[in-house]
Amino acid sequence: GDFCDWYLELVKSRLQGEDEISKLVAQQTLAYILDGILRLLHPFMPHITEEIWHTLNQVGEEDCLALQSYPKLDKSLINPDLEAEFELLIGVIRTIRNLRSEVDIKPKVKITAILQSENEKERKILSKGEVYIQDLAKVEKLNITPSIDAEVGQTIAGVFGTVQTLIPLSGVVDIEALSARLEKKLGKLEKEILSTSKRLSKPEFVKKADAKFVEETQNNLAEAEKQAEILRDRLKQLKSN
Repeated sequence: GDFCDWYLELVKSRLQGEDEISKLVAQQTLAYILDGILRLLHPFMPHITEEIWHTLNQVGEEDCLALQSYPKLDKSLINPDLEAEFELLIGVIRTIRNLRSEVDIKPKVKITAILQSENEKERKILSKGEVYIQDLAKVEKLNITPSIDAEVGQTIAGVFGTVQTLIPLSGVVDIEALSARLEKKLGKLEKEILSTSKRLSKPEFVKKADAKFVEETQNNLAEAEKQAEILRDRLKQLKSN
């Protein structure tokens, strides 16, 4: 869930930082959330949650999680504005990660990223969360800007909401080798799309095959077409820069 996938990762920079107050607040928040998660899960996973709860709270054998109060919704802790801010940060981090994956940038390689938004509020949110973006997306240099410089060179781009993300590829990726890999992958996908389309176009296949298998084949075709479109877009970007 979000606690393991995102909060633990986002909070690492605070736990490793020198601000003792920020570190203490982060530790208290982690303990509070984990305690609540254990209480929620206890009816379904009694043994493991009991063991973890005892370790977390350092309580005696006479205390047990089963006797603790079950969590209740506290609306005063809900902050829609803060949730929206983190939704933006997480969306941008995902976009950068996906772009890195698409062009095979190794996980340890630090990159430059450009985040463009005409919305001043969004830019302020991104600036405030700059350290999170740099840590979780392995970004060395982050440029947050209202407009894109025409001379950014060869880039790969993605969008989350109204924030455009660009990763300059010079010095990070072998453009020719990347283009060759993408073209080869696109060729395989196009053959797969052609073969699957022919199969689905035959009335006897649709009529005789199991309905679930037909649906699965249709879904596979849709996914292949989506991936092929992404590859064409990436190749177009590489050739137009």
